[in-house]
Amino acid sequence: MYKEVQQTSGVCFFRHGGVFGLSGFDKQPIEDLNEDATGAASFSGAPQGAHTRLTNARRRRCEALGIDLSSVPETIHRVCAHSSPLVSVVCSRVGHDAKRHRTMSQQIAASMQQIKRDDATLLVFRGTAIAPWAIHAAGVFSVSMLVLDETEDRDRLMIALADRVDGVYVRPKGKITGLLKRRAEINSGIVRVAIDIGDHHRSLEWDLLGAGAVGRYLPTDHHTGDEVPIELQDLMEIPGARAQPSNHNEVDWSQYLVHSTRAMSGPWPGQTWDQYRDDLLLADPQSASRDAIDSLCRIVRQQRIIAGAVTSRRSTPVVCLSEVPLPELIGRRTYRSHLHRWDYEPFGIAIRRDAALALGIEPVIYGEPGRERELAAGEKYRFQATGKTHDWTAEREWRSGRDIDLSAVDAKDIRIFVPDAPSAMRVLQANRVGWPVSIVNADSIDR
Repeated sequence: MYKEVQQTSGVCFFRHGGVFGLSGFDKQPIEDLNEDATGAASFSGAPQGAHTRLTNARRRRCEALGIDLSSVPETIHRVCAHSSPLVSVVCSRVGHDAKRHRTMSQQIAASMQQIKRDDATLLVFRGTAIAPWAIHAAGVFSVSMLVLDETEDRDRLMIALADRVDGVYVRPKGKITGLLKRRAEINSGIVRVAIDIGDHHRSLEWDLLGAGAVGRYLPTDHHTGDEVPIELQDLMEIPGARAQPSNHNEVDWSQYLVHSTRAMSGPWPGQTWDQYRDDLLLADPQSASRDAIDSLCRIVRQQRIIAGAVTSRRSTPVVCLSEVPLPELIGRRTYRSHLHRWDYEPFGIAIRRDAALALGIEPVIYGEPGRERELAAGEKYRFQATGKTHDWTAEREWRSGRDIDLSAVDAKDIRIFVPDAPSAMRVLQANRVGWPVSIVNADSIDR
């Protein structure tokens, strides 16, 4: 039976069957570093002689996982003999999903905080999926670490050598998952795996717990915005709100250019990967979110649309807008399966066309690929091939070759659009300027 056996500092730990330790290392130098009789576990206060026991346990784990220590580099032998307890944080390949980045980073932060409390050392191999995340987090939390150069079978070595292994994200049938299961079955040291209540891989987690791993669940306590229904009239009562939402039918959208925001996978435009990882490690979950509404709120707070889109076949950053009236644009939106997203979302900023022209925003130049060569260097960012399988001219796109400074535009020439009242609530709280807000219900627009 899988059950929650203890909760500490908001962190829940699970194990198949019975009691287990929370930190993952015994105060007593038990040869294989299993829990003591009470289930308590800690790195602190390791008695004399623990160094030899740590070394012997590491060597036995390597042998159990099929590592021939007679053929490994000398650095591996030095790691085996390292005097302090070693912790590895591991993950499967994480891809570009921002929500996955966020939940994984919360698990990494919890691991780093405990490594520091235990006066342990983080073990990382370059070339592993976790390396850039773990190395950065160790710097943020001032954790001691051993960083080894990329080597063959680095995942297996990292999982075998560490006295505790924290799996912060695993996926079915992955290499890391298989190694974690084998390591847990050895019953030497502690293997912990992240439990994601919102994930669908329950059988995977149960399989790892059944092999002897400990589950770690980090409850989220931030408000999602879904618990209390918000109606349009409720928004009229927001203290300090300088603009109130209206229905999109009250606006002549033919006078506007529309910039639709979407969810981000990775850093914001202009943000480095280190800054992105800092957000995920240190910020509250909502601040670290990268959904379409988050992109819009960031634009509203900064009063700037940062050039981040890339034109075809070149790396010129641009801001893209469309002169298709908003109801029509949203009404014909299409899910692009190869991109795993909609081409347009009902979140964004609309700028009156005359104001956009004054900012230097210009229509895209459509044509056959050869026409691009005829354009001056400063105009090439505006070029878009008409396309063979899709007629891109229907987008009626405009582009800016640099950031759009919305603070330079009269407030009456800008309009925010969102799909519902909860989104309007979010954006109104960021809307210091008082730009008008329109609610566009995508499901009610004729297609």
